[in-house]
Amino acid sequence: MKSVLVDSGFWFALYDEGDEHNSTAIAIEKFLDSNIIVIPFPTLYESINTKFMKNKKAKNEFEKILKRNNTKIISDESIKNDALEITFTNKSVERKLSLVDNIIRLILSDINYRIDCLITFNTKDFIDICAKRNIEILDK
Repeated sequence: MKSVLVDSGFWFALYDEGDEHNSTAIAIEKFLDSNIIVIPFPTLYESINTKFMKNKKAKNEFEKILKRNNTKIISDESIKNDALEITFTNKSVERKLSLVDNIIRLILSDINYRIDCLITFNTKDFIDICAKRNIEILDK
């Protein structure tokens, strides 16, 4: 089993038929069944917004995923202050990234987290760290 960190954009694409990545997300979803799903807690703040909660099907399906035995929700408690500083000082990369993206980058770069694969549709935001740690990126 691979340990697969999932970015917020995947959840948006999976549950929004109008999203340009919807068909890709549906195809990738099957991959999650046989692997460990790693969800950083801050991505839940991003994903479970008011629009999402109004989509009853999305809400129910996502809740089932969160309750699965192969889903691991990880706290950002130990890295949130570093991520906040990086976000405001723009120390992570040359372009500006969100706080959640910087938290994901810190998780990906930390050898104490076992991450084998990243699911994202923003490959450019993470490719440098994933290449360094030999983390596969699923984006297609």
